[in-house]
Amino acid sequence: MAFKRQTKEEKERLRRRRRRQLIGGALSILILLGIVSVVRAAAGGVAWLMDDTEEREHYEALLAPMVMLDPVPFDSLENADQSMLLQTAIWSTIYNEDLNRYERDDLGALILPSVDVDKNAALLFGPNYKLQHGTFTASGMEFVYDETTLSYTIPVTGTTSVYTPRVENIESSAKQKRVTVGYIPPQVGFSLEGTVNMDQPAKYYDYIFTRQGDGYYLTAVTDSDVSANVNSTVSFSSQAMPQEVNEEMLRQAAQADSTPDTAAQSTAEPQA
Repeated sequence: MAFKRQTKEEKERLRRRRRRQLIGGALSILILLGIVSVVRAAAGGVAWLMDDTEEREHYEALLAPMVMLDPVPFDSLENADQSMLLQTAIWSTIYNEDLNRYERDDLGALILPSVDVDKNAALLFGPNYKLQHGTFTASGMEFVYDETTLSYTIPVTGTTSVYTPRVENIESSAKQKRVTVGYIPPQVGFSLEGTVNMDQPAKYYDYIFTRQGDGYYLTAVTDSDVSANVNSTVSFSSQAMPQEVNEEMLRQAAQADSTPDTAAQSTAEPQA
């Protein structure tokens, strides 16, 4: 078969065709890489949207002072135990504020201004709820309110049944958040059934936060549909307040107790 010679025009067409093929192949690769990048970015965005770790940690810290008191469920703040709400606000203040800036009495008890109690109460209950300040007794402790100084005297030690919260789920809507909280028991106790997994919640409650203005604030506590594993239910005795708070208050009380009178007594001349 005779070889057909390509004309100049045919060679130019062939070159253009190959150039288009190369450009098309390169564009196909770039498009494929772009699709992969978009899919990965979308997956990362969905994962970020689904990751509510920071919000859970926020509610765990916010609810810790109330959960440790193990309150009875209530359908409104008005129907809740008012001394429990007041005690929650006091413990929230102790958790969140710098204890070194507060005064102490002669026995080393903490003097807590009610204005700071009100400030921390508003973070949980909202700005519209007003605490009724006054002396009260709860969990074996007496919280004495001084109407002259508008402050509470907080005992150095006390007893309370301590749970710590673990947020299991958050359901959000435009008007409400339902926060399912697992109650982790203290690392003491016993079970008649045998070994107890202390990392599992002993029970669950739903904390209802209702939108007020630009925030969500606690309005109710209800029984949860989530059931606790029977093996994680424990019997335990009352124990001291949360260890880190108790140790700090005891340390500062010891410092306050080291008065100049004690030092003077140690340097006094012995009597004949």
